[in-house]
Amino acid sequence: MTQAAGRLASGEQAYAFEISDCVTMVGPACGFGTDYLRHLRTEGRYAETLEEATRVADARGATITGIWFVKMITEA
Repeated sequence: MTQAAGRLASGEQAYAFEISDCVTMVGPACGFGTDYLRHLRTEGRYAETLEEATRVADARGATITGIWFVKMITEA
């Protein structure tokens, strides 16, 4: 989580947040459409920030156990 915090602080967006209650909450880098993300948010399965994901997880009595990122490929 320490490494993830640094990546988020540098502006990188999370693909997903892994939650201890076995629910994966997608993040802004997932690439899903706006309407579907709006639907997922109503189910507590989408968050734009770590803070939002933490609030949702806390409300369910769960914790954030990991953060997934999209690997950036740079061309030489």
